Amino acid sequence: RTFALLSKRITIPKLSPTHTKCRIISFDVSNGDGVVEYDPVFTVQCSTDFVTPAYRDSPDQKLNMIVETQEEGVVTNLRTDLIGKWLDVGTDLGIVDDEDPIDGDWTWQAYTIAEEEKKQYTKFENEQ
Repeated sequence: RTFALLSKRITIPKLSPTHTKCRIISFDVSNGDGVVEYDPVFTVQCSTDFVTPAYRDSPDQKLNMIVETQEEGVVTNLRTDLIGKWLDVGTDLGIVDDEDPIDGDWTWQAYTIAEEEKKQYTKFENEQ
């Protein structure tokens, strides 16, 4: 087996060099779901340190990102109790299990959500 085929921890990713926290807005998978590359796993709202002030529309702008997996396996131990809470980068959220031992953190990719898609997440916008 290669390194890429071992089970991996799902964690809060560091989405930029300055990024320290985010909150889970929603999970797009449930425990027991199978995932493959490019499947969305969760949506997060990033802390204001995600981008430097010069690139924000306002000083308190918090961007929302969809995070996709680059792993294959079954999602287990998903921490749905963490939805809506501010979490540090690296916080464990679950496992992508392919029946091998856990060996490190998952690989992921992320992209911002368009403004029109953000409207469904407005209940978190004004919370600190």
